[in-house]
Amino acid sequence: MNRSDIEMEIRTTLAQLTDQDTSGIPVDRDLGDALGLDSLGKLELLAEVEDRFDLLFDDVDMTQAKTIDGFIEIAERNLAHAETEAG
Repeated sequence: MNRSDIEMEIRTTLAQLTDQDTSGIPVDRDLGDALGLDSLGKLELLAEVEDRFDLLFDDVDMTQAKTIDGFIEIAERNLAHAETEAG
């Protein structure tokens, strides 16, 4: 899965959770500011992303989950780690 696919999945998940259009949100914009996403909303997003990508995020990941780009980086890192362990 490439970066664009991951971004699309995250934007789709965000749109479903918030009932808002996420297509125009810059990847580096704070999700709290852009969508009014609070800590609980970010945790819900993390849980949804974990389910979609079959991953398990750690506490460090949770602190970085503030922007779309942050979620992309977390997913990429975890996917790469999973591939290394499987390989």
